[in-house]
Amino acid sequence: MERAIGITVHTGWGACVVVGGSPRKPEIFANEVIELLEDAERFCYHRAAEMESASVQEWLVRVRAKAMARARSELAPLLGQHVRVGAIVAKDGPLPDTHTALAAHTRIHSAEGLFYRDIFRDACQVPCRIIPPASLDITAVGKLAAKPWGQDQKLAALAAWQAMSR
Repeated sequence: MERAIGITVHTGWGACVVVGGSPRKPEIFANEVIELLEDAERFCYHRAAEMESASVQEWLVRVRAKAMARARSELAPLLGQHVRVGAIVAKDGPLPDTHTALAAHTRIHSAEGLFYRDIFRDACQVPCRIIPPASLDITAVGKLAAKPWGQDQKLAALAAWQAMSR
């Protein structure tokens, strides 16, 4: 049976749901929240904006490596449940260069979202699609699993089913 993982991305964490079936005949195999970094590091672009420019790139590389290791470790048991495809619920588009990302506070927020999106995508080790949250109809999913089961989990499940159908 084909299964997919859907991940709704936030700053430093993601809501991860492994599904099978379809929205009409849903099967939920896993429902986890994965935290990638502690509070001191998770707002990495905000912190980078306060640093000397010579230290920024090294800081971001170090934080990315730490978050990537954690993502791979935490995703491994979920992906081991016969997951063949994945979907990341997040904004599409490239992560801007560091100088551009740090130029304005709104860009810092956007860069952090793209940073964590890319970490989850790269850590998945299965083909993943990026699916914008606005393209998903959350009303199509009801209560399918124990807590946590909110908007993030519903979006992740919908995205995973969409990835399976292609």
